[in-house]
Amino acid sequence: MAAKKHDAGDTKKRKRLNTETHEDPKASKLVASKKHKLDSVAKDNKNKKTTPPTGRERRLHSKELADARKKKRKRNFTLEQELPRLWEKMRRHEIAKEDRAKLVTEALQKMKGKIPKIAKTNV
Repeated sequence: MAAKKHDAGDTKKRKRLNTETHEDPKASKLVASKKHKLDSVAKDNKNKKTTPPTGRERRLHSKELADARKKKRKRNFTLEQELPRLWEKMRRHEIAKEDRAKLVTEALQKMKGKIPKIAKTNV
């Protein structure tokens, strides 16, 4: 089978407009309600010249943003952050019994009334 010969006028490609004879598109009749202050913003950015943050700074900043989002989403977020620290102090063997008892009462005091909700989370 031989390939079909296509006529030049039968193609589905977009026609290119001749830029010399083609008229400019009409300006829109809509008027902007407020003018943008692009010039002043661009000047401010040129004057500041900030140094790019290091990898550690970027990670810390992204971690702070993630924590802020979690804090908005979860009611007991700060409590969920504090309890593992208390637990880590409690579970050590070299701690005195009195100190451990204080940490346990402190943890229970913070969890008062919230134990079922905290138990459901992955703390």
